[in-house]
This record gives sequence, C-alpha cells and structure tokens, in this order.
Amino acid sequence: MEPKNLNEWWEKQPDGLKRAFALFPDKRWKETGLSLKINIRNYCCLKKDNLLPGDKERTMLSEIVCELADTELCRVNGKAIEEMCDTDGAFLEEYQEQFNRVYDNIEREISDYMYE
Repeated sequence: MEPKNLNEWWEKQPDGLKRAFALFPDKRWKETGLSLKINIRNYCCLKKDNLLPGDKERTMLSEIVCELADTELCRVNGKAIEEMCDTDGAFLEEYQEQFNRVYDNIEREISDYMYE
C-alpha cells in the first residue's frame, strides 16, 4: 500500500512544479509507480533545501527524466517499452529519436522550474 503522505505532498506542491513534471498532473500522479513518486519527492525536497551535490543531483534528475520519458513513449505509441526495443534492449531507431526529444523536453521543463 502506498504511503498516503506522498499524495498529500504532491497535492500541496505549487502548480509550477506540477507543470515541470508535465507528465504528472494530479490525475496521472496516482497512476505512476511508487518508486518514481519517491524519487520525484526526494529530488524536489533535496533540491529545495540545497542538499544535493552537483553529481548526485544530475544522477537523480537523469533517472527521473528517463523514467518519465519511457512512460510518455509508451503512452504516445500505445506499446510496452519492450516492444520498442531490439533483442539487446536498445530502442529501435524510430523510438530512440522520439525518446531523445521527449527526454530533452522533460529535462528542460524540470530544470527551468528548479533553477528559476
């Protein structure tokens, strides 16, 4: 069972932060996995309190953005992530290009909000 305080935390966040994590307006927040919710909350709290060293911040942000981009890619294409990859687990070319665009957009939105 998911900790209630994660949903309460999200509900209290400013609209700007919610928009920065554009894939997760309130209605979709409840649909995301627990580990991603925890990672988003931890990143936001640590960033707000200025407790993230540069290398750790970059790693946390990359993990979050990657998972958000995977989720969006699946939603847009109506396919599981595995269906968009070759036998080695790498994205097929058409999906790699989409992933790169989605990743860059999400990363820019989050960074713009966090560094304003």
